[in-house]
Amino acid sequence: MSLNGLVRTPLLLPPEQAYDYEYWARRLVHPDLLRGAVAVALFRAPLLAVPTGATRRGGQLNMGEGPFAHLATLALEGLPGFAQLSHSGPIVEWGDRPSTLCRPGEREQFYGLRDPVEELVGHAWPPAGHRGQGSETGCWPFASEWPPG
Repeated sequence: MSLNGLVRTPLLLPPEQAYDYEYWARRLVHPDLLRGAVAVALFRAPLLAVPTGATRRGGQLNMGEGPFAHLATLALEGLPGFAQLSHSGPIVEWGDRPSTLCRPGEREQFYGLRDPVEELVGHAWPPAGHRGQGSETGCWPFASEWPPG
């Protein structure tokens, strides 16, 4: 499949090459799932696809546009931990689907993620009197700490 001659097939790269690898490594309750993860690269920004397993019951990946999601679905087909692949619009999903009526914290548990409050423990906060500016002009947290999306 080709989109205006620009994309033929996504590349599957080692997980460490995904631009959001560190974000996922910090968020996953079971970071050993990263061994089965892949970076899905359509252009220059590979995104991490983390398989199901342990307490992670499902996963999803936002590819930006429906045709890109279709290509990513084809690329992930048959990989361990990526059963029940489907896409709707720009979103690729695999594994079970979360309930639409999740209580706070249930969605994180479903995806095998740490509670966001747990992530804040031990986080380096700006010094008192700080005006919300990092070393990069106008940024807090530093751009390198921003989550994807």
